[in-house]
Amino acid sequence: MPKISYEPFEEIVVHQVLEYDNKTFFEEVMRQNISQQLTVIPTVNWIDGIAFSIWRFPDTDDVVREALEGKIHYFAVSFTRLAFQTHFTVNIANQEVRVPLRKVDNNPNFVSLVAYLKEFKSDARPAPES
Repeated sequence: MPKISYEPFEEIVVHQVLEYDNKTFFEEVMRQNISQQLTVIPTVNWIDGIAFSIWRFPDTDDVVREALEGKIHYFAVSFTRLAFQTHFTVNIANQEVRVPLRKVDNNPNFVSLVAYLKEFKSDARPAPES
């Protein structure tokens, strides 16, 4: 029997956080999907009043090395504050699209990320260095 190890990420680095109103968030998720020429309607992650989408960096040697060392980088996380519902309807190119939401509270990384997003202030800026 092989030994199985579990090594969760020690650090999640988010390089950009984008908070939107509900309608704009779901429209943006669909625009990103269309720009990547994906033909499947994306599913949006949801935990405890936060719907969110993660944009990852490509798996370059540096990104993979950092991940193996316990640090994951997200290019951007977009989110909106929203009570759970099975889907959110948006109008894209004069067509109604039902974007499904899925509860992902079984993922500890996402639970930690949502805790951070709940406290996020869009006007927060790092303190100037002395």
